[in-house]
Amino acid sequence: MDEMNIRSSFLQGIISNVIGKVVSKKMGFTPDIHFNDPIQMSFDGDKARVHLSVDVEMNKEDLEGLLKKVL
Repeated sequence: MDEMNIRSSFLQGIISNVIGKVVSKKMGFTPDIHFNDPIQMSFDGDKARVHLSVDVEMNKEDLEGLLKKVL
């Protein structure tokens, strides 16, 4: 089993920016993403497991639109 832990706030910031840009392009709004703990990933054969503790801030209207698209 392979594991990766991303503890660096610099790398977490880069990941937050990339996720924000993808969401902005696909959904039309840019959320504010903040990781609370290290990003933990483990790989076992064909399976990958990712553990995130994250806070996401967005407008109420954006959340409602997102939920309508998903549900």
